[in-house]
Amino acid sequence: MDLKKLTRHVKADEIQEIQLVTVEGGSYVIHALMQGASHPVQDSHGDTLHVASVEEARKYLEGVPQVPLFLVQPAVYDEMVGLADNDAAPNREPIPFRSSL
Repeated sequence: MDLKKLTRHVKADEIQEIQLVTVEGGSYVIHALMQGASHPVQDSHGDTLHVASVEEARKYLEGVPQVPLFLVQPAVYDEMVGLADNDAAPNREPIPFRSSL
């Protein structure tokens, strides 16, 4: 979904939360949680929208009504760092939707 669709879904109270998911390389992707499923937010070309920081994500979300916002760091894979196999859940931290700056 693009930002316009995201805004419509938020206004219709269909979005449970927005997640900034960390990805390899230090960037983030924006996902919207709707009906228990995660939907990546897309740019104007239909590609997944990548942002470089939380503040950049807030700029993109400026016109979107406020919903719970979480910074999500997926659990590391055991083959990447040699950790034992487990069912570790992603780290989820609530963050303010609007900047206090």
